[in-house]
Amino acid sequence: MTNIEMPRLDRDGVEDRSFGRLGRALSHLRQHGLLEPIRLVHRHGLGASLGFVQRNIRHMFADRLARKWDRRHGVDTAGSIQLGGLNVVGPHRAKGNEAVCTSPKTFDFIMKSLPRDLHDHTFIDIGSGKSRTLLLASRYPFAEIIGVEFARELVDIARSNIERFRDPLQKCRALSVVEADAAAYDFPEAPLVVYFYNPFSKDVFDIVLKNLVSSLERRPRNCFVVYGSSSHRAIDWARPAIRETGIFRELPVPAMPGFRDAIRTIDYAVFQVQAAA
Repeated sequence: MTNIEMPRLDRDGVEDRSFGRLGRALSHLRQHGLLEPIRLVHRHGLGASLGFVQRNIRHMFADRLARKWDRRHGVDTAGSIQLGGLNVVGPHRAKGNEAVCTSPKTFDFIMKSLPRDLHDHTFIDIGSGKSRTLLLASRYPFAEIIGVEFARELVDIARSNIERFRDPLQKCRALSVVEADAAAYDFPEAPLVVYFYNPFSKDVFDIVLKNLVSSLERRPRNCFVVYGSSSHRAIDWARPAIRETGIFRELPVPAMPGFRDAIRTIDYAVFQVQAAA
């Protein structure tokens, strides 16, 4: 009989694919024999096989650093959370991507591309998952920080994290999470920094972007959009979609370094709403 590996659930009952990567590899070897690595190299080539190993080692190392960060701050934000078994709001479950957190070094690097004085801006993370990015943003002087998340279990975890988070560098304590489908979310009438880390497919993004543009046209105000992606090559369609709105200009940003605490190096772009002529 073939052994079927059950999904690994964390303490909140959500499936986290960051757990057990090494164990899954050893189980695969036991099931298929010690010659399996040679067969895989023959099938996929040496370069692709070494790249696969390198990506998994990087993932395990970054995940360990993420859990160390969680322990330091008394929260639970790490992991690669699958959406299939979660209770979600709205019709777009199949359009969502796994919940993977932005790393601290990655986020701080992105923030260098924004003005230092954002005290009157509201930071919004679309697809905020377990709240890591919200907590990282709280170390900057935003007026308010809001997460938008459609998975009820992740909303509950995020709200618990916000209550427990302790960091002497925290500057903003007005944090909240809205349980909502991002396509139905109404943006607040404040200056905004809107953050996307490849949360869903292009068709949902197009709806959210259209809603944002409509909000900015109804009440003109300053707005930055940050879009990052590390998979699905989402930056290739997100960047032109933002440009084509006609109201944003892309800001020059340096390339993202390969930080050790990041599961993947992200490609990102930063846009600012253009002042009215």
